[in-house]
Order: sequence, then C-alpha cells, then structure tokens
Amino acid sequence: MFLHFLHKKEHKEAFIELAHLVAKADGFLHRKEQGYLRAYWDELELSAADYQFDTVRELSEIIGDLQDEQVKNIFLVEILLLTFADGDYNDAEKQITQEMKRLFGYSDEIYETYRDWVIRMDKLKIEGMRLILDPS
Repeated sequence: MFLHFLHKKEHKEAFIELAHLVAKADGFLHRKEQGYLRAYWDELELSAADYQFDTVRELSEIIGDLQDEQVKNIFLVEILLLTFADGDYNDAEKQITQEMKRLFGYSDEIYETYRDWVIRMDKLKIEGMRLILDPS
C-alpha cells in the first residue's frame, strides 16, 4: 500500500526481510500472508529469485539502523497490515510489533493509533469484498 514510497534499496530489502520474518513468525505461512508477500515483491519492484532468507536475523539487525521517520511509519503500518492478514494476530506477531514499537521509539498512543487504523482498514476491505461479491 505504501511501499512505493521506499526508494532506497536497503530500505526495500530490509522491509522484505522483515515481512518474511513476520509472516513466518507463527510457524505457518497462511495463504493470505503469501498473497501479501507476493504483492510486496511487486510493489517494491524486487525479484524473489534474487533473495534468500535462510538465516534468520534478529529484528534489531534488520531495522535497528533505520533513522527516517517516514520509513519507520511505513514499516510499522505495512507490518501491522500483514499481521492482521490471516485474522490471527498471535503472540509471536504481537511480540515482533511490540519490539518494532520499542526500536522505533513510538509511544503507546502512536502505536495504538496505527494499530486502530489498520483494524479499520481491514474491516473496510472485508466490507468491500462483501459488497462486490454479494451486493444483495
């Protein structure tokens, strides 16, 4: 959704690595999460064939050096959207997003603002699908 605002290759690569970490956090890659990952590759204009994520790096290694506030905001919103994609915001995903919150220095209020927006977006997406698929 907002990844097209990422212009630096290192930001794109960090995001896609982070997204894979989050998607696999619960030990299962849900069909909806797979769809998000495919969309991320496309939006970032990266090729999945060029990257391997065999070694799992710590979250702080992936995003700890980010300084740009807009990039941090994009990372958090997109990752929250991913965590809600399969309808199961589990403990592993909560732990990652809470660690992101800490690493980025967000207050509880700012974090909740983003989280609430993502939940509303998810509900609107579901409503839109219902309208399109069953308009009666």
